[in-house]
Amino acid sequence: MPPLTLPPVRFPEVLPDGFAAPGTGETGEELDHFAHTSTRLLLGTDGLTTPLLEAWVGSVVSVRRMSHRLVLACDAPGGAAGLLEVAPDEVLLERRSVLASSNGSDLSRNVVVARPSLCAAAEQCLTDPSAPIGRMLQAAGTGQRRTIVEVGLHTWGGEPAAYKTYLLWHGDQPLATITELFNPQIVPADLRAPLALAGRS
Repeated sequence: MPPLTLPPVRFPEVLPDGFAAPGTGETGEELDHFAHTSTRLLLGTDGLTTPLLEAWVGSVVSVRRMSHRLVLACDAPGGAAGLLEVAPDEVLLERRSVLASSNGSDLSRNVVVARPSLCAAAEQCLTDPSAPIGRMLQAAGTGQRRTIVEVGLHTWGGEPAAYKTYLLWHGDQPLATITELFNPQIVPADLRAPLALAGRS
């Protein structure tokens, strides 16, 4: 029987410090590439990621590192401005963070690009390093609705790693894009069949 051939999983744009940026691909076929049921569940859920990570590692998950800055939409991570439906000169807030377990293991690297002008409470959450962003936004009364935009493979320390990108909504307006890249030592990125990593030089 000839080996199973799967279409390549696209990489998101590479950003400094190993972060991934939003893409705009379909998610269904890419999600099915992943061999582990738990990985598919984590990537496919449109709910809060943090409780799933806490159940996975059996500990509280906290923000280990966080930085934020204001950027023009034209200078934001690739794809964010289009997903947020903003003009090139609109000011966005870019937040980068690393979530870790209670034993200090890094679990995910995250990039959030948001429209702070939509919601003052959301802007306060985005600049607060005290907790994962999803829980803070829900407590502030926004960001409950999520739409998964893309799942796929990127790299973490030279190893294939799973990521997902989704939109958070404020009412019927897109509030933020979030890309989460998961540590492959924690979240297996194995595929159902051999697959060359796309986008590598």
